[in-house]
Amino acid sequence: MQATLSHYRILEQIGAGGMGVVYLAHDERLDRDVALKVLSPGTVVETSARKRFHKEALTLSKLNHPNIATVHDFDSQDGTDFLVEEFIEGMSLDAMLASGPLFGKEVIGLGSQLVEGLAAAHEHGVIHRDLKPGNVRVTPDGRLKILDFGLAIIMRRESSPTAVTESLSETKGIIGTLPYMAPEQLLGGKLDARTDIWAVGCVLYEMATGRRPFLGSGPALTEAILHESPPAISKLNPKIGPQLDAMIQKCLDKDAEKRYHSAREIAVDLQRAVSTPMSSTVHVRLRGWFAARRWAVATAVALLLLVACMLIGRRMDWQVIRHGSGSTNPAAYETYLQGREFLRRYDKPGNLDAALRSFENTTKADPKFALAFAALGEAYWDKYRQDGDPQWVSLASASCRRAAELNDRLPAVFVTLGRIHDGTGQHNLALQEFERALELDHRDADALLGLGDAYSSAGRIQEAENTYKRAAAMRPEYWEGYHRLGAFYYQQGRYADAASQFRRVVELLPDHASAHTSLGTALLSLGQEPEAEVEFKKSMALAPDYVALANLGVMYYRQKRFAESATMTEQALQLNDKDYRLWNNLAIAYEWLDQPEKAKNAFSRELARLEQIVVLKSEDAEVRANLGVMYAQQGQRKRALPHLEAALALSPDDPEILDKVGEAYEKLGERSKGLDYFEEALRKGSTLEDMELNPDLHSLLSDPSARRKLEAALAPTAKPQMSNR
Repeated sequence: MQATLSHYRILEQIGAGGMGVVYLAHDERLDRDVALKVLSPGTVVETSARKRFHKEALTLSKLNHPNIATVHDFDSQDGTDFLVEEFIEGMSLDAMLASGPLFGKEVIGLGSQLVEGLAAAHEHGVIHRDLKPGNVRVTPDGRLKILDFGLAIIMRRESSPTAVTESLSETKGIIGTLPYMAPEQLLGGKLDARTDIWAVGCVLYEMATGRRPFLGSGPALTEAILHESPPAISKLNPKIGPQLDAMIQKCLDKDAEKRYHSAREIAVDLQRAVSTPMSSTVHVRLRGWFAARRWAVATAVALLLLVACMLIGRRMDWQVIRHGSGSTNPAAYETYLQGREFLRRYDKPGNLDAALRSFENTTKADPKFALAFAALGEAYWDKYRQDGDPQWVSLASASCRRAAELNDRLPAVFVTLGRIHDGTGQHNLALQEFERALELDHRDADALLGLGDAYSSAGRIQEAENTYKRAAAMRPEYWEGYHRLGAFYYQQGRYADAASQFRRVVELLPDHASAHTSLGTALLSLGQEPEAEVEFKKSMALAPDYVALANLGVMYYRQKRFAESATMTEQALQLNDKDYRLWNNLAIAYEWLDQPEKAKNAFSRELARLEQIVVLKSEDAEVRANLGVMYAQQGQRKRALPHLEAALALSPDDPEILDKVGEAYEKLGERSKGLDYFEEALRKGSTLEDMELNPDLHSLLSDPSARRKLEAALAPTAKPQMSNR
């Protein structure tokens, strides 16, 4: 498929069906996203039919109703016919029904919107002909939208609102989806508004019971539609009242004359069926799914210079596959299990990529295997945490969206969404996702670990520690809980407690490379450099680990062994060149080695990465501050200041951020203002030793007056810290 069609730039495929493939596209002329349906070859065969279809699409575009997706255009390019509709964010009714029937008020509330939209179309002489749950979507605010009117028959009204004739008389064959087709539609009879009313009955029946009114396939299903009565709704769902049951049965009368004659009549009866507003349950069901759209590329880096994978993501042990989340394809199920086994020990070289391949193959073999899509989203997210490439976050989010469409009752989906939100700084959204996962399964240890992360990010320290401990106690034989608790302790500066937790992981899994790296990092922060170096080298002996190499580079840098620091950092970048911090560290080492051209190139690479990341990670104070420093280094004051101000607004008391802001003003030639921030940073725990390791601050520290001010501000309890500048 080409990247553009006419003036529509294709972004991603979002659906497919018998009539064609649907893409999310961007209208370059009007600067808006649209749903672009590329019709299957042969859908509109003759030139005359194509012209009529175009004319009728324009007629449809004039249908302006809140419950109908607007048709913008129908056109052809190089023999490809395509229809352009309003892009509707939301969940298909089909996906909502995957987890079972709706509540009575939901049936009435959504059903009322469905028939209001149909009534508006019928009054303009248009019937749908293919109404089904898959052609209905519900937006984040609970608005129902009917899709694919552009593939309807355009009807010309005669004397009666229900007596209409087909204007595309050359259209051959029966068009529709068999389980929702009216008897007259199956028999090739004349179609009118009551044909859609039959389909409304089918949709309402499915909403109320969780199953279609007529089951089977092929001739058996046709026979049932023509001659059998559907089971009484009250037997399948006793909570549905008799009034609603009778209305649905009236829609499904095989004699069109005995059905409702207009959608407006159904709307009136639905209004009578309930005396209270629609339940907000629809919104509750959708909350988790829609949060998946509010995503951005990010991950919280807690261990100072440590790169993103130091905070290793959650891992699910085996979960019982709930109804609607499993696969009916034995081969796909087996591949899924293989992927889970790879993911369980993602720390081993190649396992994460193997897990990704397994889950990708699983979802191709079984596109309705919800749990496999959830696992794929998890693996994509961890791939991002491993190498920092933003493409993985986009894929993770898309996989979670697909899993939620298939089944919104899987805790795993909301745990991964929560981790993405927490990584982007959207901590309240993250909390909602983790709480949603725990509502579904209060024993989900992964949800508890995620909740601990969100509490930590939000500054709710005691709640975070208690939650981490609870998660670790829930699975005492599993390493992940201890590792996450250790990472939390490290964030709080409790390095001895962190080292203790990391040692537990090493005891459980002596071949866990990342655990040795984490232990080495804690020891390094405790000042135990020889012991830290041993752990880093154990890690590298087990697996190529760019985190271990990066931290060795930091250790050598602090020891002023700049050549060795540069070598370690270069080796780390060979494994992962996506982390801007590594380019920064390399540039500073080159500066000390008096290699200005190499330093300039490394700083350029850092700036390029930061400019990519900040677009998607706007709420990360560290990213903002670093970008401000980079612009200041280039003398671009106007570009630097907004990022510095944003960093201070996000983390006003963080000494690392204050240091960076001070450095930026020093680079801009505003020493007096920079000194104010350096003094504040020192009062909050920064150190002169860190400042002395930054070659760009040599002039400042050589100024006797400035030095005296800084020494006077130095906190009495300040201890040396690792620094990434």
